[in-house]
Amino acid sequence: MQPAASVSDARIPVHVLTGFLGSGKTTLLRHLLGDPEFTDTAVVINEFGEVGLDHLLVREVSEDAVLLSSGCLCCAVRDDLVSTLIDMLAMVRRREVTPFRRVVVETTGLADPAPIMQAVMSDLQLRRGYRTGNIVSTVDGVGGAGTIAQFAEAVQQVALADRVIVTKSDLAEPWRLDAVQKDIATINPAVSQLVSSKGKMPSSKEIFEPAGTGQPRHVEIPDTPISGKHSAGIKTFAINIDNPVHWPAFLDWLELLLAGRGQSILRVKGLLSVVGDPRPVVIQGVQHVVYPPEYLPRWPEGSSGGWLVFIARDLSRSAIENSLPSIFASK
Repeated sequence: MQPAASVSDARIPVHVLTGFLGSGKTTLLRHLLGDPEFTDTAVVINEFGEVGLDHLLVREVSEDAVLLSSGCLCCAVRDDLVSTLIDMLAMVRRREVTPFRRVVVETTGLADPAPIMQAVMSDLQLRRGYRTGNIVSTVDGVGGAGTIAQFAEAVQQVALADRVIVTKSDLAEPWRLDAVQKDIATINPAVSQLVSSKGKMPSSKEIFEPAGTGQPRHVEIPDTPISGKHSAGIKTFAINIDNPVHWPAFLDWLELLLAGRGQSILRVKGLLSVVGDPRPVVIQGVQHVVYPPEYLPRWPEGSSGGWLVFIARDLSRSAIENSLPSIFASK
């Protein structure tokens, strides 16, 4: 698997809108469907339970929402999502629906967004027409700190997010907002945070524009566990890789790492300098799956060397660092 020749990509991005129960996902989605910048967007809604409600609320605004079978996208209906996305492209080709330029998948409040991104990364049919977009997580500005402290699902949703929307800011005391934003930054220091209220919600451009591939260089990331009711030990840490790597050796290392420790590695992303090419390579992986790499046309301003950001459970920075020397072996 060689890096793609260019970062330009005509495939349709699949964004995931997640967030714990009652955090305001559907309210935000209804707002976005009224945003002119959100036109040409296909919305796929998953609901947990025998009777769907969210899709009815959304269809007050738009008839283009697709309701998946009952169940959680992170397990039982993963194949349903894949077939739905494939069918949507086929409908465009048959001119049965208007072409769309992005997809937003709204998950249940208890869903793990990682398998959704895995489906887009690993399914060959999907990869021909789709690429991964942003993981966007909503967090309740009033009760979000308590939810994060109590539920591992909420921690996971924040940990994997490219962008977090803190909702209900008009109903929360300033100290509550401050507390939840600090919790979010502790879990995921690289994430971009936006604040939303009933009277002022972020635009689709703010939410779904490219979120980049990680945090600026030299940002100190605390290597401390984040607690959750059902699991603990989630850490976010960055590893600088200043020297160019040999691409085959690096790919072998990453694939072996994810094959052996994929259950522990929730997400990995970053930029690398590769021997023989002046352009940085974008690296992304989710659990056991390595996403096809791509080139950026140039290094971001202020960056000269590579780095990888890991979001992992029960996996230390030293364990990763100790395995790295093989990718620098002379060829």
